[in-house]
Amino acid sequence: MESHVPLISTRATGPLGIAHLPRLWLKMLLAAKGKLAEGYRYGKGGFDGAVLDALALDADDTLAYVAENEPTYLAFEAWVRENASQEGLQPEAIARFNERILTFAKPEPARSETLELLGLPTDDTVWLGTDLNALEDWHGFHQALVDDT
Repeated sequence: MESHVPLISTRATGPLGIAHLPRLWLKMLLAAKGKLAEGYRYGKGGFDGAVLDALALDADDTLAYVAENEPTYLAFEAWVRENASQEGLQPEAIARFNERILTFAKPEPARSETLELLGLPTDDTVWLGTDLNALEDWHGFHQALVDDT
C-alpha cells in the first residue's frame, strides 16, 4: 500500500493520558511522508483541532515539527510537554478534554453516511464518534487490502 489508514484509535493515549494525541501524531507523520490515506484530514478540524486547541498548540507549528523531525511518539509527547500550555496539561484539564472527546456523538449527516458505508442500521442508536471512526478506519484498511490483491 502506498497510503495508510491511521489505525490508532482516538481512544488511545500515551503517557500524558491525552485521548487522540497518538492518532494525531500518526496522521501528521503519515501526511508529512505523503502516505496518509486519501480523505483523512490532519491537524485542523475535528478531533485533531480539538486536541491542538485544548493544548494551545498551533497546527502549522506542530505539523512542521513532525515533518522536520519525524519523531517517535515519545519524542512527540516530549515536544508537546515543552510547547503546550501548562494549563492544558493539568490532570483536570486532560480529564475534561478526554470526557468531551470520548463521549462525543457523531453528528448528522456524517453519522448516517458512516453507518450506511459500514452496512449498519441507521436507526436511533447512539454511536459515539470515536467508535464510528474506528469502524470506518478498519473498513478502509480492509478495503485497501482487498483492492491490493
